[in-house]
Amino acid sequence: MTQSKAIKIMSGEIAGILADRSPSIYICGSVALNDFKPGWSDIDILVLTQKEMSRERAETLVNYRQKLLERYPGNPYFRLFEGGILSLNAFVTKAPATVVYWGTSGQRLADKYDFNSFSMLELLDSGVLVFGVDIRGGLTRPAYGDLRRDAARHYDAVRKHGKGVGWLLDIARCIYTLRTGKIIAKTRAGEWALEQGLCPAAQSLEYALKARKEPAKYDRKDISEKLVADIQAFADVLKNEFASTVGLFAEAELREMSTSFDKLTEMQYKDGVSLWRVKDGERSFVLKCFDAEDYRREIGNYQILASLGVPTLSVAAHTSASILLEDIEQSEYRLGIELDLVSADTAALIAKWYRKLHENGKSYAQTHELYDETDVITPENLQKVKEKTNTADLPVWTEIENNFDCIIAAIKAPPRTLTYNDFYYTNLAVKRDGGAAIMYDYNLLGKGYAYSDVRNVCSSLGSEAKAAFLTAYGAFDEREILVDDVAGVLTTLHFACKREHFPKWAGETLRKMTSGELSAAVRDLLNAEKRR
Repeated sequence: MTQSKAIKIMSGEIAGILADRSPSIYICGSVALNDFKPGWSDIDILVLTQKEMSRERAETLVNYRQKLLERYPGNPYFRLFEGGILSLNAFVTKAPATVVYWGTSGQRLADKYDFNSFSMLELLDSGVLVFGVDIRGGLTRPAYGDLRRDAARHYDAVRKHGKGVGWLLDIARCIYTLRTGKIIAKTRAGEWALEQGLCPAAQSLEYALKARKEPAKYDRKDISEKLVADIQAFADVLKNEFASTVGLFAEAELREMSTSFDKLTEMQYKDGVSLWRVKDGERSFVLKCFDAEDYRREIGNYQILASLGVPTLSVAAHTSASILLEDIEQSEYRLGIELDLVSADTAALIAKWYRKLHENGKSYAQTHELYDETDVITPENLQKVKEKTNTADLPVWTEIENNFDCIIAAIKAPPRTLTYNDFYYTNLAVKRDGGAAIMYDYNLLGKGYAYSDVRNVCSSLGSEAKAAFLTAYGAFDEREILVDDVAGVLTTLHFACKREHFPKWAGETLRKMTSGELSAAVRDLLNAEKRR
């Protein structure tokens, strides 16, 4: 039986079972891109129905690959079908629904289907409709920022799991997409990367191409040390590609925002975040683009603060991957300077902003799922801190381990509010008339206890400024100090130990551990819990 015959049989069977659901059936991936390689490739299928499937129909389809194999024994194709069967509405809205999932390792019923931007672009540009009405005209084309997000996810996967020659072709494909905004077949991506001289391990990439074309002759699952090293060296090229294509990213985001510009100037690129000054005649804005998916939460954080009446920089526009802000240099604000850290007047203004954040953020933090810094205090993370700081022999670790559940309960006990978590003058803006101050850059905005912010600010202020801040801020629950003396140290050391080199800013925190201060703080917290 030919591949095309197998596709016709499979699509016909599915269409018959879902006849009253009006299915549209597509073949995507390597088959659609004319890059199917027996012994390597799958047959990617996507079935979208106009009406929701019943549970009974879905259960019929879950094991349908095996049923066809029983009917056509020895057929090499039916087991290769992979993909999803779900309603068009669930596919578009990503709302929970009945989904039939077929994968390499098995099949199951699910309530959602992960279809990334690479797959969507493949569907729109090269997918083959094999049954039903073509509904692609109603689907949204992924933005360039979406493609960068999924390329970044793939980069992370390479770093964690990069073994086997196929990873080299995947890296080449990601680089092609970053440069062009388009999708290319894996074989062609590898050939293109060789033509461009992109891979520092060209021989390994050549081997990967041979293995893809003739998998029976070559070991495509090679996990030798040399190959793993070559994959990581090519991953370094992918990492550099993100930096070298940030201009394309910024321009694409401005187009998506329908924002014209005369001049676009890169101000900074760090940790997957690029900052740009956008000039349009006399107007000026600052554009912030996020490759790192976690950092994209800042876009929503601006919206949260605005809804709560907490002052922020003005937002001109945004997408799912970037935000366009007023340019401080052309606004009623000025950028914070180091002298602001010793100014009592500025400290009082800062305190008023924090007070509003904490007061207005209470109800929101208690009713929404948000990032909480103290969630990083886990046995696994503390073990890494012990190893990185070479402090495993300190008695404080035994105290923490023996009382871990009680300590965590005490840390989680104070009521949560919105917390800023990232104070420094470089994130500060002060009104030019001296009437107010705000913090900006909300990547670390989350929920926590208010005193963690108070301590975070006061640790950077001069003595007079600190006194002015505390006076202007007003009362806080001093019981939170006991919590913070423990949680603040453990969270700070966790984030410090995630760095390649232990940072200077965490030196004082490490001293608290080695001097016995943390041990005393743990005992004080536990004693307070016993008295409650």
